[in-house]
Amino acid sequence: MSWLARHRRLAFAAVCTFWTAVVFVGHFFPTLPFISIPWRGEQSFEDLLRTEGRKTTARDDFIFLGIDQQSLQLDAVGPEEIAGNRAFELMTERPFPWSREIWVLLLDRLFGAGARLVIFDLVFNNPNDGDPGFRTALDRYHDRVVVGMNIDTQNNTQVVLPNTQLIPPPAETDDRVGFVNYWNDELDGKLRAARFFTSERQLAGVAPVSGDEVYTSMSARALTKLGRSADIPQDQRDHLFRFSSNDAYPPFPLWQIFHPAFWKANYADGAVFKDKIVIVGASSQIQHDFIVTPLNPATPGPAVHLQVIAATEAHEFL
Repeated sequence: MSWLARHRRLAFAAVCTFWTAVVFVGHFFPTLPFISIPWRGEQSFEDLLRTEGRKTTARDDFIFLGIDQQSLQLDAVGPEEIAGNRAFELMTERPFPWSREIWVLLLDRLFGAGARLVIFDLVFNNPNDGDPGFRTALDRYHDRVVVGMNIDTQNNTQVVLPNTQLIPPPAETDDRVGFVNYWNDELDGKLRAARFFTSERQLAGVAPVSGDEVYTSMSARALTKLGRSADIPQDQRDHLFRFSSNDAYPPFPLWQIFHPAFWKANYADGAVFKDKIVIVGASSQIQHDFIVTPLNPATPGPAVHLQVIAATEAHEFL
């Protein structure tokens, strides 16, 4: 009788132990050479399914207003169009970030047209001209507006909040404020999952415990204001979700909202915004707000937020 036959149980146990160790090490140390190969293969197959398979249906009531290059330089309008147009005057009197009076004008225009919710994928952390008026507008539209905060993981997980002239402390618990962050895959830097809640302990690599101060994502804040809080996963895990198509939420130039001719011709004097969920954020290359996803190496950050909200409402988790 051969040695293998006599010790088959020991050999079987050794094989099982080896592959268990490989899976364990690959899970907790996914960037190790060679060990990561099985995980890369699995991710490639999953990404193929995301690209070619079923996607989250694009929502026709979602609109992305982009701060594009033309909004930043505004050379498509002449001096005679700027004169007397308060929004254009603010956009041309100095480089971005403009006086926050511009956002007061935008909120009044969108909500006057019947918009349901406005989300700012912006962090208003530094004081600026127009803050008192913007705070008044944020208070006036309290139940219909969300703004961003940022968890700066490059600087000791510093939490960057809207300045106190806009949102009184503790801003992180205000139901208008949510973190804009996503956590990309460590293996290849692509975003595949959304996290709706996190805490300082989790960000420090320590298991969350009851009683932690929990931060809420901007998507979760928006869903709550839309009456869809029951759809939000109530944990601190990263949830894989189905993306929408690449062209689901193209950016509409912000500056056109304030141009009388475009407002009439392209937006039917505002009727386009009735009952819409609007997100405002960067769409120009110079602002560098792009996220690598399995479907697109340069998906605008605001469009990702809309995709997460759409997937959550439709329960399109993997």
